[in-house]
This record gives sequence, C-alpha cells and structure tokens, in this order.
Amino acid sequence: SLLAKVLRLDWRAGAEWFQWLLTDHEVSANWGNWSYFAGAGGDPKQRHFRTVSQAAKYDAGGLYVRRWLPELADEAVCVEAVLRPYAHAVEGWPSPLVDPDTQLTWQDAQRLSETGRVLPAGPDPHRGRRQPGGDGVG
Repeated sequence: SLLAKVLRLDWRAGAEWFQWLLTDHEVSANWGNWSYFAGAGGDPKQRHFRTVSQAAKYDAGGLYVRRWLPELADEAVCVEAVLRPYAHAVEGWPSPLVDPDTQLTWQDAQRLSETGRVLPAGPDPHRGRRQPGGDGVG
C-alpha cells in the first residue's frame, strides 16, 4: 500500500518487480496481494500497511532489519533506532521519503507521543535472541 497509496505509483510495477526478487514467487499470491493492498478489484477498501508498526509487532528485536542493513547491524544500536533510524541520528541515514507519522498505527503513535518509544516499556524480549536456523531470520 505504501507504493500505491502514498507514493502513488502503479501497483502493477511493484508486483512485477517483486516477482523477480522473491525466491518463492507464486503468481497468484504476489499479484493478488499487490492488487488487494492497492485497493483495486472487488474489495476497494483503504488499507494501509504501517511499516514501522508492522516491524514493531512482528520483529520487535529488529533481527530482519539488522541482517539486511549493515548500518543497523551492530547490537549496540538500540532497537528503537532500528525501527526508526531517521529519528535517532543514525550516521548517514537518509531522510524519509514519506512522513514517518503515517507509518504508525494510532496506538503506536500515541505511545510514541507519551513515552518517546514505539515499543512498550521494559526489556526487549527479542534482543539478541536467535531463531532456529542460526541467523535469526528464519
């Protein structure tokens, strides 16, 4: 939804690009999901994929991001900086293409406003924990 709804690019360009990048590409799943989140077809609701909130919910330790972005791979980089490097003065990090506030659910935006953090307070249950397979990504 970010590509189609925020950047206003044709969702089919995203679907086509992903089909070449995915090692497990399946035509109907890829094109169907791109169409669905772009709001095309028989169910044209306004769905938005909130990238920061999704990362906080499904990869709170930032293992996936740390694996693929060397600037954030160091365990000394706090997980809040992994989720929002633009807000933590990570050296060399570019300015966001879209307004970062649009990438949070209202609950995460409220928590950020009240506490300065996207993640709930307390120790990070995922930090440093590796998943089976050794690399933490699966």
